[in-house]
Amino acid sequence: MSISLFDIRQRYREIGLRKVNGAQATDIYPLLIKKYLSVLAIATLISIPVSWGAITLYLQDFAHKAPITFDLFAIAVIITAIISLLIIIWQIHKAANVNPAEVVKTE
Repeated sequence: MSISLFDIRQRYREIGLRKVNGAQATDIYPLLIKKYLSVLAIATLISIPVSWGAITLYLQDFAHKAPITFDLFAIAVIITAIISLLIIIWQIHKAANVNPAEVVKTE
């Protein structure tokens, strides 16, 4: 999530200018969350087949194999999404509540 922190820090000026022009914090949340939801979806689409293949290769030499079910991946995706979204919302909240005059003044 350091990439999201870096990206949001880079967009402080944009957020400040939007606030100066009348945007509320509730208008800024969907703008930034949409980007990270798409990144999370792409990462999920890539990671599920790769992890399924890795687990299958790892378990092929075992005599007793644990079943690989959809629940395993669904729980991992849900936990990852919740943690990621909480961190991103916290970072956006911090960025949206910065005084826009300070942001524009320092750059």
